[in-house]
Amino acid sequence: MTDELLEFYASEALTCPRRIYFRLKGYPEKWPEFVRVKLNQGVMTHNILGEILNRRFGFELEKHMVLRSSRLGFEIHGRIDAYRDFPIEIKGKTSLPRLPYEYHLAQLNIYLRWAESEYGYLYYVKLDENPHKVLKWIDFSSFPIVKGKNFKAFEIPYDEKLFKETVKQFYMVKKHYEKDKPPEGWHNYLCKFCPYYYICYGDNGHRL
Repeated sequence: MTDELLEFYASEALTCPRRIYFRLKGYPEKWPEFVRVKLNQGVMTHNILGEILNRRFGFELEKHMVLRSSRLGFEIHGRIDAYRDFPIEIKGKTSLPRLPYEYHLAQLNIYLRWAESEYGYLYYVKLDENPHKVLKWIDFSSFPIVKGKNFKAFEIPYDEKLFKETVKQFYMVKKHYEKDKPPEGWHNYLCKFCPYYYICYGDNGHRL
């Protein structure tokens, strides 16, 4: 019997359980090329906005956090995009959502739990080949509520119910991992963005 705890990532909170399972089992990631382009734009956006938050407002970038439960047999690791007294999570998207995505709320909620903060912030930035172009229109005068063209900011309170739901899902994936049996996946429009699409759908794109 090993005391080693299974590692989940905060970014996996309430995402497709099958995807989490494949990552835990060590299957290689195979990102579609069009997703790689968006990932690179997202990294640039994070870097530029993170630099502003660090220089102007004294936020620590990529703050590492761990929530550990020996009783449940796993721990949750994360890197908070920007942290001072509260966490800020930055999301680059091709189109801005009207309301935050539930799995983004769940990810930020983990950071709020770790930081023991009542509120945190989700920043959605529209992706562009030149992130400087988007970020130069941002108004920081009411920080941490930030406004601007192609930018949305949401103030999010800590949600105990959502945290319990997140932990419950991780525990479910852990049980599947131990049984060596993949859980049911989402099988929706997000599948084509997944690095494990090739496992669920095969090379011909048909669901297996």
